[in-house]
Amino acid sequence: IAVDLSSGINFVVTLGGNRTLGNPTNPKVGQTGWIRLVQDGTGSRTLAYGANWKRAGGAPILTTTAGATDSLEYQVITSTYILYDLKANPA
Repeated sequence: IAVDLSSGINFVVTLGGNRTLGNPTNPKVGQTGWIRLVQDGTGSRTLAYGANWKRAGGAPILTTTAGATDSLEYQVITSTYILYDLKANPA
């Protein structure tokens, strides 16, 4: 999944297969936002992360129920350090 941070701050992606969230292009230090991750009608999709995505405790596990939505919140610390956390299936 390619994310160009110069095109917005919030994004929505429907996972139609197991995917990798690539390192974002055009990050701006201090930029914050979210990426809504939606499972397709099949569900059970996984997400791997490019090396610039950093989170304490390692990569989180997505909610895998068909149609489930998780919210990845991010903050650009440097051009190669994107701090993130995952809110699993927020109500």
